[in-house]
Amino acid sequence: MNIPIHIEELLNRLEKNGYEAYLVGGCVRDFIRGIEPNDYDIATNAKAIETESVFSDYRTVDIGSEYGTIVVVTQYGNVEITSYRYDGEYDDRRHPSKVEFVNNIEEDLGRRDFTINAMAMDLRGNIVDPYGGKIDLSRGLIQTVGDSAKRFEEDKLRILRAIRFATQFDFDLEPKTMGNINKYANSINVVSYERIRDEFSKILLSKTPSRGLHLLQETGILNELIPELIPTVDFDQKTPYHNKTLFDHILCVVDNVKPKLHLRLAALFHDIEKPNTLTIDESGKGHFYGHDILGGETAEKIMRRLRYDNITINAVKVLIEQHMKAHDVMTKKAVKRQMNRVGEEYIYDLLNLMIADRICTSEDRDIDFLLERIGIVDEILNNSEIYKKNQIAINGNDIKDLGFSEGVIIGEILDFLYELVLENKDLNDRDKLIELIEKNYK
Repeated sequence: MNIPIHIEELLNRLEKNGYEAYLVGGCVRDFIRGIEPNDYDIATNAKAIETESVFSDYRTVDIGSEYGTIVVVTQYGNVEITSYRYDGEYDDRRHPSKVEFVNNIEEDLGRRDFTINAMAMDLRGNIVDPYGGKIDLSRGLIQTVGDSAKRFEEDKLRILRAIRFATQFDFDLEPKTMGNINKYANSINVVSYERIRDEFSKILLSKTPSRGLHLLQETGILNELIPELIPTVDFDQKTPYHNKTLFDHILCVVDNVKPKLHLRLAALFHDIEKPNTLTIDESGKGHFYGHDILGGETAEKIMRRLRYDNITINAVKVLIEQHMKAHDVMTKKAVKRQMNRVGEEYIYDLLNLMIADRICTSEDRDIDFLLERIGIVDEILNNSEIYKKNQIAINGNDIKDLGFSEGVIIGEILDFLYELVLENKDLNDRDKLIELIEKNYK
């Protein structure tokens, strides 16, 4: 794997002007793992004003020259170039109150969070690795640079980042690092919810998010971030359809839906209200009436707290509220109604959630009817069949123009017409619909 040409040019330009220049952080880690990096950061012994001078023919952006950072804008994207530095105290638990500029890359690497992120690589591919990052990569180990307690004191988000990296890379947490994660778990809420949300989302979008969710629960972080999930741990659902505790069932569903953020969140919260809705019948079997609707409301509260956007929140809420509509038999007309409620953009996600929910119960649960339902949805969409109310060739104003007063009757007529065109799309003609109204309503 080669360094991209535009990054090579930046490194080369710094060196030709007499400065040292290294790729640092995650891009070096990814290079060693044989993965194409998403972005590139450069460290140099040039000061910010010198970096701006070296790249005077580029557009540069000063995003923090007091911290030594200048962004160089290239046609392929922005690249941060930062002077070698050593961080002082972290008064705000995120940024150092002051920095001290240093002269060698080894000291600069010493301020970084984890050993696998504390490596540098020059233009020729030479690796600087004073803290054993390559060894930890080969061992599959996440550990901090130096004293983990100090690293976590500096920035509490590193507690969550450690779990995120362990989840993404399927690595283990080094024992002392794990011990201090447990120690500092109850202080995670000093971090802004926006930063927490971003790390949590990366855990959910990992290949096996259940690993990270188990770690969050075991370390006590989940109790701090989403205490509403804690009652699901070790919860017996008291039903023959489930062979797992509720928490384990939820994690199984999260693992088995596609890696879309709104879908993973819906999987995480789809049964969150089961402990609060449990009723037991005469035979000792558990029921959870209304947990889907209550679950949607609870999920919304949690996601607003974690600062998720409205589009994501609404998508998750719709999926949770609809996830119990998995009847063994549904006519095409009923499927169309469900598509109207969920929307074309989420109907396949809903079916994906339903399938995962079912396969994560007892081993013999049938999913064939849900796979067949995917085929019905395909047919409806491929044939441009009517399924949405707003696809009717007449609207409320048209009905009022026929002499009907505004009110409940308008909705009743639209519902009546909607049911007819669901069965026969040929009826979806303005004149035909007016004729039907005049025939059936005085």
